[in-house]
Amino acid sequence: MRNNRLLIIAVILIALGLMGSFITTWLGSYWKPRRMFPMPGMMNGGMMGQGMMNRDQMREMMQRMMPGMLPPGIKAEDLPDSDSKGARLLTRYCGQCHYLPGPGMHIAQEWPLVASRMFSRMSMMSGMGGMSMMNIESPSLEEQREILEYLKTHSLRPISPEALPSPDSKGAILFKAMCSQCHTSPDPTLHTAAEWQRTVERMQKNMQTMGRKVVMDQEKKEIIAYLSDYARK
Repeated sequence: MRNNRLLIIAVILIALGLMGSFITTWLGSYWKPRRMFPMPGMMNGGMMGQGMMNRDQMREMMQRMMPGMLPPGIKAEDLPDSDSKGARLLTRYCGQCHYLPGPGMHIAQEWPLVASRMFSRMSMMSGMGGMSMMNIESPSLEEQREILEYLKTHSLRPISPEALPSPDSKGAILFKAMCSQCHTSPDPTLHTAAEWQRTVERMQKNMQTMGRKVVMDQEKKEIIAYLSDYARK
């Protein structure tokens, strides 16, 4: 519910952009002493005066409006099977309003509901026509199926805490504590040792961005060493 309310607020703010410099001045004077979140370019007329914002500006605005709710995202080239059609479609459509999500954000059973919600929002915003400050594209039904299948194929593969190898070791305990802040613990065989190195470092940055308890560098080394011992060969 909170996510939907924030989305509605964002859509209203975007629609206001078409009302030109007068609205820019009025909003700037009204919100300045009560500013709840920074919106790059909007208050100085950059977006409203031009009537259109680019995708980088939209992503930045959404990230600032929903702190702790939207992860920083990943680079397109870091997506699993990044040259596949599903990865290309995910990059094309899902990076329009926020940073690119990794398939490992959710388990396979969670992705249909999450994807359906995102497809509905894209459809709504693409149908706004001149009321939108961005040219939002909405995927076709076939493209939606392709994206969902890609997300499910490369989704987070969880493992129960008791099924973890050496569950009482320091590395396993730190690993469980780190992952449980945002999602269930992934199976250590999900990645190779080299992949886990990059993944854990990215998660450390994500935790800081999203206001979670950040693992220290020594803890990170313990976690990486543990995962490397049981990683996919």
